[in-house]
Amino acid sequence: MRDNTGTDVTGTGSIHIGVAQRTIGTYEDYWVARRMVDRLRDGDFPVEQTTVMAAGLHTVDREQGRVSTADVTRRGAVSGLLIGAAVGYILGLFDLTETSLALPWLIVNAAILGAVIGAAVALLGYVITQGRRSFVANQPVRADQYHIVVEADLADRAVRLLRGANAAQTTSATTSSTDRARA
Repeated sequence: MRDNTGTDVTGTGSIHIGVAQRTIGTYEDYWVARRMVDRLRDGDFPVEQTTVMAAGLHTVDREQGRVSTADVTRRGAVSGLLIGAAVGYILGLFDLTETSLALPWLIVNAAILGAVIGAAVALLGYVITQGRRSFVANQPVRADQYHIVVEADLADRAVRLLRGANAAQTTSATTSSTDRARA
């Protein structure tokens, strides 16, 4: 599907010639849009013909703290330790070494070597970059709106299903509040 500027917004790189699509709902929250798709599925709607498209994408860079040389070294050592232990286990499991070391000792030795190498590589990278990226950041992608898009020939059915689900939800909420008021 292409938007009005001719950009492929499906991300698949393929355009379905002759398949018109229509937006049946726009929501500010992704999870609300997903619930609407779930309602379509519950109404036996072919959800494989449904797309949830995000519009107005932007990133928010949230700083979460500084990273010290010790933090970098520790993280590198932990990564190296895990990789070394996995390599030691594989070497011992398939008997790819000529030593008579027992499997646990092989794993421990490989893990220690991995931790040393991991710490050294991480510290070297930190020193080379001179700590320019010495903070931890969370950078989620946010969207302003989420559009539910379906093939045009199914759009009327989808809108009826969503309106029916919303009416049923409103009726049940009104009934339960009336029941509480009577009690």
